[in-house]
Amino acid sequence: MKDSSKISRRDILRNAGAVASVGILGSPSTGADSKAAGRPATSGPRVLVLMGDRYHNQTSIRVALHPIFSELALPVDYTTNYYDLSADLLKPYQLFVCFRDNAIWPGGYLNSDEDPAGRSAAVGLEDAGNFPPEKAEDWMSETQGQAVRDFVSRGNGFLSLHNSSYISRSSKSYRDVHGGVALGHTPVRPFKVRIVNKEHPITEGVEDFMVMDEQQYVTYDRDQKGVLLHAENLDGLTFAPGARPAGGRGGGGFQGRGTDANGASPPGDLGTTSINGWAHNYEQGRVVFLALGHAPEAAQPEYIKIQKNAIRWLLRMA
Repeated sequence: MKDSSKISRRDILRNAGAVASVGILGSPSTGADSKAAGRPATSGPRVLVLMGDRYHNQTSIRVALHPIFSELALPVDYTTNYYDLSADLLKPYQLFVCFRDNAIWPGGYLNSDEDPAGRSAAVGLEDAGNFPPEKAEDWMSETQGQAVRDFVSRGNGFLSLHNSSYISRSSKSYRDVHGGVALGHTPVRPFKVRIVNKEHPITEGVEDFMVMDEQQYVTYDRDQKGVLLHAENLDGLTFAPGARPAGGRGGGGFQGRGTDANGASPPGDLGTTSINGWAHNYEQGRVVFLALGHAPEAAQPEYIKIQKNAIRWLLRMA
């Protein structure tokens, strides 16, 4: 038995997270494990959603995604337990959805400020010296990245949403299957989403649309024919990487943080237009990345249509 006097803050946070997730993963209301819930197993595909981080509330994510899965009649389990991600966890599922970034904060943080760059919430407090600097660490291990890669390789689907392209900074295996990596993002601002490939099943019947959201800038490592969507700021506003700190433990042993496929750093100004979504086959499976989703305003009808089409394509649904 572990000596209670040596229990760390990280242990407490981990245990609290496990307790909090009881009503999420394994809950009958979310299409949870059939054996645990005492219900017959479903014969169709099942979905696992890994969600939530410092800047993205799990409730908001679930509210945005659950109507889509319900309309498609897909049983879905939700979890925030990033440390449980493994080959065994993924085994019962046919679609893995990731909506969280690469960072955890073992030492804690004071709030979920949208602009943490070089700034601490303790500034201005009378006892600011009692607060250690906020420090992020990468959570994904290479073993976990390999589990995602193997999951897709066997013929399953992987839907990467919004900020999960940051995880490519910490796992080479994850980046290989994901297909790219985040360079950074702007504050929430208006931009236009343009359909680049109108022949793909995911963009079928979808029109260009305006949205208010973070404009994510990412690099795509694969054939550019896989790019489906572009985001363009019509006001001429550009973006220079570095607005968001990389965090992590020196890259987690993988040298590829925010670089292109050849390891080159991005230019100082990335312009007004960015890649906003892609799709590709990966061995026997399929992968889709969609960059929208930070702000509630991202739930435009055309984007909801894209998400439904993406899920159908990933699961090879008629």
